[in-house]
Amino acid sequence: MSLNLFIIGPSGCGKSTQAKLLAEKFNLTHYSMGQLLRNEIEAKSEIGLKAQSYIDQGHWVPDDLVQELLESNLQKINNQDFIVDGFPRMLEQGIAVEKYLASQNQPLDLVIHLDVTFEEIMARRAKMGSEFQDASRSDNTPQAVTARQKSYNDTIDQIKNHFLTTQKMFNVDGNRPIDPIFDDIVNKINSLK
Repeated sequence: MSLNLFIIGPSGCGKSTQAKLLAEKFNLTHYSMGQLLRNEIEAKSEIGLKAQSYIDQGHWVPDDLVQELLESNLQKINNQDFIVDGFPRMLEQGIAVEKYLASQNQPLDLVIHLDVTFEEIMARRAKMGSEFQDASRSDNTPQAVTARQKSYNDTIDQIKNHFLTTQKMFNVDGNRPIDPIFDDIVNKINSLK
């Protein structure tokens, strides 16, 4: 039985950490939308060049670019047994990926939402200190982080409401240490089987 997961939450909430742990536990391919985009930018591909201008300003990359990038990567693994972190960012993306997976006879099993307050994220960033100033990431300035938080706040309720309606949303308290968050997600995934 395949397991197709998405994990979302505000920038800096720990999505990638949880995604890596879940990928290991359930033997899934882990895709970070942010990393996929950064790889394209580094390669100076057509998608990468288009994406760069949006990312630098702290804006989301347009849906069609992101969808194209995601689908091409999912096709490499037969569209199954994956966890994608940082996607969907907007309701339209969520609906598009549902339709895409359905067209491949694959389920969208769960969208995991890490619910973390902006205060908690800023506190974690302050603790990380110099890591926050990662020179390789032009989108890690305080201004870009604040812009991403605003974009997230503007879109998250629509995404949550849609996937709650389809019973595919799992909201987890992300203001806690890594292990209890992971345990809650694992228990939820096990309950799907």
